[in-house]
Amino acid sequence: MRVKVHSNQDHHFTFDIRSMKGEIDVTTTEPKGPNPKELVLAALCGCTGTDMVDLLKKFGVHYESFDVTASASLTDHHPKRFVSIDLEYRLRGAGIDIMNVVEAAKRSMHQYSGTAAMLSKACPINYRIVIGDDTVGKGTAEFTTD
Repeated sequence: MRVKVHSNQDHHFTFDIRSMKGEIDVTTTEPKGPNPKELVLAALCGCTGTDMVDLLKKFGVHYESFDVTASASLTDHHPKRFVSIDLEYRLRGAGIDIMNVVEAAKRSMHQYSGTAAMLSKACPINYRIVIGDDTVGKGTAEFTTD
């Protein structure tokens, strides 16, 4: 795995990952891209989201929409790091099997998500599972293997 970042100007960078380019910007006025910590949260959502899609398919769970949202609080002092991460899985659709959705989230947050495993060593990752508008499960990521 390899990532290259090129400095464009001040706090604005272009990343190159397998010939795919994107912007990273820490500027608070008119940013040209997400900041590094936002990209970390996006990576977490993408990693656990992929687990969920695969597991829900395996379990035969059908849904109309699926979103993963992450938010984090930061320390007040430098280095500013995550204090905790709140992750929400939200599914919509008719006849969604709650038990299988909860099981899929548990497997991702306790066994499969490599990104969650790494981040959970730095701060707690609390997750919540919402189907429609109802919270049907919640927990904290815990990985027993290194």
